[in-house]
Amino acid sequence: MEKDAIKAKNKKIQITRRIAQVVFLLLLVVGLYRDIRFVLIVLLPLCLIFGNFFCGWVCPFGTVQEFMSDLGMKIFKKKYKMPRNIQKYMQFLKYILGISLLTGVTNFFIRQINGYRAFMHFPFDSITTVVATISLVIMIIYLLVSMLFERPFCNYLCTESPKYGILSMTRIYSIKRNEDTCINCKLCDKACPMNIEVSAHDHVRNGQCINCFKCISACPVPGTLTYSRVKLPIGKKKEEK
Repeated sequence: MEKDAIKAKNKKIQITRRIAQVVFLLLLVVGLYRDIRFVLIVLLPLCLIFGNFFCGWVCPFGTVQEFMSDLGMKIFKKKYKMPRNIQKYMQFLKYILGISLLTGVTNFFIRQINGYRAFMHFPFDSITTVVATISLVIMIIYLLVSMLFERPFCNYLCTESPKYGILSMTRIYSIKRNEDTCINCKLCDKACPMNIEVSAHDHVRNGQCINCFKCISACPVPGTLTYSRVKLPIGKKKEEK
């Protein structure tokens, strides 16, 4: 009964998250998304405590990538992930691009490969221009690749997410893993759209984490993965043998 209750709770969380994603996507479609951007600025400091909810719950482009991922799973029946030895370096690419954008280095080039910017400004004022056409084509490529690789743009090229990711690294509430009940099935790793090795951590304070909670939903052992307050090891004494 407890296991069924936890499954029902996790399912409810995913349904709530999907509703939130659709709401923000609809706000973008009807032209109201920009009017609530000030709310997102208010939410940014909350990353220090609760982690990044923007990318996993609010971002319209992230939502559409997820929709394409779900469609791809139905068509191709499988997903690919970046190998770990490459992932550990590639995940920092968006931070490098973000710094380059802030400093003005290769500013024009980065703006044209920015799928988020292209998506948020579609349809363009002058779609016939070369720049607008290139941006549109690149955006479509990201979405098509999303059918085989989950959130490819979010993982490596988004210049919007680094600010949320950096602040999230101090988060007090996080995904926690109970080592005593973990069966090391690695289903959490497989479920993570940001390619985080959840099974290798006691708690996830990774800048890549977008609080989608898919790892929790995928875990077959109730209570092994939870979203809760992280107790810092400050002042703890070593156990005497």
